[in-house]
Amino acid sequence: METAKSVFLYFFNRAPGEFSYYIPLSILCGLLIIGSIVFSFIYNKKKKTDFAFKRLFRTVSKRMTIFAILFIILMLIRYQNIAYLSMRFWMYLLSAVFLYFVYRHVKVAIKEYPREKTNVHTNLSPKKDNKYLPNKK
Repeated sequence: METAKSVFLYFFNRAPGEFSYYIPLSILCGLLIIGSIVFSFIYNKKKKTDFAFKRLFRTVSKRMTIFAILFIILMLIRYQNIAYLSMRFWMYLLSAVFLYFVYRHVKVAIKEYPREKTNVHTNLSPKKDNKYLPNKK
């Protein structure tokens, strides 16, 4: 019972104190913002020719920016040690959602994108006219 209470207090302590991950989290936020900018350039170039890429990766750069901003906000709240908002629970929850985002988009890039790309190319290929239809006069 005592271990469950200590685990609960670890995650939900309203003023958890010192946070030693400012530099790695700042680097992650910077990489997310830079990655968002780079991905938006790549997306703008590829969306004109690759319809599958356009459909599957439309929101990636926006979500990367949103995650970076949320991580920065939580880091600043933790630095100011604001009660209830600086709980470790919020940081772990946002990290779990971010890891799910990464997992889902890697899965889409590996499995669905090649399949969708071949489907789009087969649908765009010129179709042969049906020889049984009457000709237009």
